[in-house]
Order: sequence, then structure tokens, then C-alpha cells
Amino acid sequence: MPPIPPRSGPRPSRNDDLLRLGEEALRFGVETYGQWWTITGRSLRHETNRLVRGAKSSASPSTLLQGLASGYLNWLREMAATLPSVAEKAVMEFAQGSQADSKPGADDEGAGPATDGDYFEVAGKPFALPARVLDASQGWAMFFVPTEAANRALDTASDYLCAFDAGGGRTPLTIIGVDYRNSDFGVYPEFVVALTVTAKGDPARRLFVHYLGIVVTQEFTREAAQIVWGLEKIVAPQLVASYAADNVRFGLPSERGKTLSIQFPRFGDGHSSDMPTFSISQRSSPKADGAPERQTYWAMMTKSGSGEGTQIGGSVLLELGTPADGTCLCSDGKSACLCETLRIFDIAGKLPAANGWTERQTATFGPPRLLDLP
Repeated sequence: MPPIPPRSGPRPSRNDDLLRLGEEALRFGVETYGQWWTITGRSLRHETNRLVRGAKSSASPSTLLQGLASGYLNWLREMAATLPSVAEKAVMEFAQGSQADSKPGADDEGAGPATDGDYFEVAGKPFALPARVLDASQGWAMFFVPTEAANRALDTASDYLCAFDAGGGRTPLTIIGVDYRNSDFGVYPEFVVALTVTAKGDPARRLFVHYLGIVVTQEFTREAAQIVWGLEKIVAPQLVASYAADNVRFGLPSERGKTLSIQFPRFGDGHSSDMPTFSISQRSSPKADGAPERQTYWAMMTKSGSGEGTQIGGSVLLELGTPADGTCLCSDGKSACLCETLRIFDIAGKLPAANGWTERQTATFGPPRLLDLP
């Protein structure tokens, strides 16, 4: 059951917007400095511990130098990602504040204190946001696919979205495997196919992630995603995450030959903190007369990780199954076939443009926010 919408109030004045802009600019500077200090401090601690361990084990100078070089490159990567990620987060938060209805405050007679967070009812129980992931592993692979094919794959979502053209008529498509070991959603593996898109009518052409398919093994997370964000997940109890020393495979068990699956290399010793991703979807919201209405919402997810690696064109193995043989994750006959969706992009058996792995990951999933476009 969606939360009761806040009471409407007067629209903010231009002076209020200017004050909020100044506040967000100050927060942006403080958060950027804080992120820089966090990244630098963590990198120094990590490299100090590495040197101490190397000295205790009598590691050669070349090994120690190689470790320092790896740590320096990871520091540069995190610093390069910090400014745009914090800036995008600030822009989205400013837009959220500008478009949101005023909340009850001290001036509202009889109004109670504002609650911090959003609450939904899932499986008959309250579900609070932001939702937490306390321990997970994740692999990802990005392919550049024809923008024309990406727009066709959007299907009915093309009414409010269009595929982002990154140049040359190509759009980023990402396949993700996540092994949730401790989260508010439960314990389960997940197989995700996502496109990078923009919202139609958005003058800023902000980038969002749109999910073409999400496969999970249990019902609770499917129900939570549908109620909270309007996302449709496919339940496939046979989905597994299979670990080897140097790779992890997400998909159906492989005893029957080729099935829908993706195998990621397992590597890296990098770190990251609070990296945001913005998703977009539609969900039903009650209108003034109580009738449901489909509206467009965005949500922010932030992730932090350790044991991370990123590379160009790594040894990712994507295989597709056949729904008729029951070797596709969506062979229940109720869901759009992911195997057929991926076949139109012709990426099976091909190396990705880039891929990565995170050995230990934490994350927070924020609440849906109305995308109020002109």
C-alpha cells in the first residue's frame, strides 16, 4: 500500500529556490571535500597495511612498488568518479526539493513531527526506506548495442523513455549479477539486464538506468520492488550464483548444456564509496479522486565496495538458453523472454566493452521520487 501523500501547500517562491540553490552548493562543496578526505584516508590506510604485511613477509621491493602503483591508480579512479557522482546527486536532490510538495512543519497547526524516511506495506508488514544491503558481491559487463534496437527493446516504456545515444548510434547495455547475502530484501542471487536511457521531455537529458529484466529467486523482493518502485521482477527459484576461485557464474544450473547465464572474472583490490546510480520507472499513484494513475519516478541507489576490479573487454561469458527447453530464466510463460531480448542485440559470445567485479559490497536503495518534467 503506497504511503499517504503529504498535504499540498504553496509553491516555493523564487527567493526560496535561490536559498535552496545556495544551500545545495554549500552541501556540494562539503560533500565533495568529505568524499575526497574519505577516499584519501582509506587509501593511505590500505597502502600502509599493505607495506606492513609486505615487510613482514619479506616481499621484494618490486612487489611492494607494484602494490603502491595499483593503489595509486585506484585512488585516481575514485577521485575521477567523485566529482561527477556527487554533482549528479546534488542536482537530483535539488530537483527533488524544488518539485516536492511542502511537508507539514512547525507552522502547521496540529501537525506532528515530520518522519525521516518512507514507509510502504509489503507482505502485510511495514517496509522502510532507504533499504539496506549489508553484504553482497556483484559482477557487471557493459556492451554497446545499436540504439535503434535498444529503443525497440523498451517496448511500452518508449512512451516516456528513449535509449541514450552514446555516439555512433550505440547505447550502453549492462548485464549485472548480484549475490545478496545480507539485505533488507532477503538473501538471494539476482540477474539484471539494464539500458541507459533519458526521459522524454527532460531538457537536461539526465541519464537513468531502465531495467529490461530483473530475475530473483524469492517472492518478497519481487513484491517489494513492484509496490515501492513499480519494477516487475521475475521469480526463478533455479537461479544460482556459482563461485570458483577466479570467476562467478549467475544463471541456471549448467547440467543441461547452454542455459541463460553470465560468468564474470573475479578480480581486483580497489575500493569505492557511495557511488550513486539513478533508476527510472513508472508506478501507480492515487489521483485526487482516488483513481490510480501511472506516473514516472526516479530513485537513487548508492553503493560502496572493496575488492573491486575494472577492465576493458574482460573474459565475460554470456550464454543464452531456449525457452521451449526450459533453459531460460523466464521460461514460466508469464514473463517476456530475456533470452530473446538479448538475442536482438547479438552480444552472446562477444567480449564486453568493459566489465568489473566487487567482492564485498554495501548499498542503500532510496525511495521513489516523482520526475516532474515540463
